[in-house]
Amino acid sequence: MPILQLIISRLYQHVLELKLWLLATLICAYMVISWILFFLAGETGLTGNPLTFIYFAATTASTVGYGDLSPSTEAGRMVAAFWFFPGALLIFSAVLGRLTGVLVEGVRRMADGNGNYERVQNATVIVGYHRDKTPLMVENLVAGQDGDDKIILLADSKNVEVPEGVRLIRAERMDALQSLRRAAIPGAQKVLVYAGSDAETFNTCLAIRELNETVHIAAYFEDRDTARRAGNLAQIEPVVSNACEALVRAAQDPGAGQILMALSTAGLGATIYSAIVQSGGGTETDKLEQALSGAEGTLIAVSQPDDPGFLFRPFPKTLKTGGSIYYLANKRLAAGEITSGLGGADVRITV
Repeated sequence: MPILQLIISRLYQHVLELKLWLLATLICAYMVISWILFFLAGETGLTGNPLTFIYFAATTASTVGYGDLSPSTEAGRMVAAFWFFPGALLIFSAVLGRLTGVLVEGVRRMADGNGNYERVQNATVIVGYHRDKTPLMVENLVAGQDGDDKIILLADSKNVEVPEGVRLIRAERMDALQSLRRAAIPGAQKVLVYAGSDAETFNTCLAIRELNETVHIAAYFEDRDTARRAGNLAQIEPVVSNACEALVRAAQDPGAGQILMALSTAGLGATIYSAIVQSGGGTETDKLEQALSGAEGTLIAVSQPDDPGFLFRPFPKTLKTGGSIYYLANKRLAAGEITSGLGGADVRITV
């Protein structure tokens, strides 16, 4: 008896949850019984061809009822009225309910941050959530026009106001490899790390680099020494607050602080953009400067591929292949806008 009770209890639980195997079994049993009943009723037009019977069952269950197939005998009509029609409607409703439940559950999991975006490629991943700052980061990413159309936010906070168009991944630890995988780190295009503390940011950068050796990582630190160590060990671009320097500039040169803020905010006047220059034997910087000027841009700095530093005026005469240019413009310039001003030189620009 205990075994029988256990079997009945399990079966009852599966019925309540409408398990897929149970639903498939019910459909198969219903179709077989219906075919036998129609066959015994002499409905050879319905039972002669399996595909015809499946078509008849599908149009009946979905209430479409084209009218091209129907029982022709009295017995067949009785089978349809008291068995086939009610059963078809019940099973069709059960299938729709199951599919709707699966879709709703999937959407709920995504909305709650329990989804998995591991297969997403070329995403922009933000690690860490700050109620006042994260929405501004998203706004600037979109305004920067750098292909940031797939933004994923990895957060450990329970109260997250997800900006529009952003996919949420919730985790208990920012540096957990499984959470970073779910946030599409292995195939990410760029990563922004702004965790709750420098230690958490540091560990997260190391974990990200373990999953993706080439992705560009920009991370915010409060402490300059920690930022320097993270830059050396994890090969990231550390960002440290320059509030003190900006305050001094604003005091000594009124308006300079607002200009510095505007230069770092996409969509608010001119902003700093960068591009990589590829050429056979290097490119003359004065030609690059003229090309940018013709496209409403202003060259402010360059960097050579073998030197991590930045070079301001006076610029070197030649920029080696693989070097970067940094310019001011109201929008990100397309590669064609820059190369069109180089007079047909064999130069490839990557923006």
